[in-house]
Amino acid sequence: MDAQSTSQFTTAETHTQPDPLSQVRVEHIMISTDDYAGTLAWYRDKLGFTVTHEWTVPEFPGIELAYIELNGFVIEIVGSPEPYQERQTPPDLAAALSDRGIGHFAFLAADVDAVAAELTRRDVDIVVRPTSFPDAGRRVMFVRDNNGTFIEFLTPLSAYGQEQTQ
Repeated sequence: MDAQSTSQFTTAETHTQPDPLSQVRVEHIMISTDDYAGTLAWYRDKLGFTVTHEWTVPEFPGIELAYIELNGFVIEIVGSPEPYQERQTPPDLAAALSDRGIGHFAFLAADVDAVAAELTRRDVDIVVRPTSFPDAGRRVMFVRDNNGTFIEFLTPLSAYGQEQTQ
């Protein structure tokens, strides 16, 4: 094969290969905290997460790490007694929506109203009560964890069999 044929063969091969990014999926998110034990307890007691692995890294003294999991969703908790940098937690959801970076994460729920009732029973402060957004086709609510991280729970309005507008 000459150089031109090899070049054409390589180009054709490249086009037949699947896009490697088409195979990726979310594995975990990370929450950094100065309250490692409190954060593990909050996610365990309030949301039902299970600690699946805890470890330390000798090169990072004082840092504690854990993976916690709920229904296949993994959060990496990174605890440090010394904050790396001063960061202001947004005072409310509107400020969080205007902030840069990751502002919240979301869980899909079969019935966001039932989730709200259960979280209220578990003494979780509901920041935004269940509210329907017909234009988005979702009913959503928001809570905050012990670090101030916003967490959304949502249910597609189609799951209710009719649009809810309460």
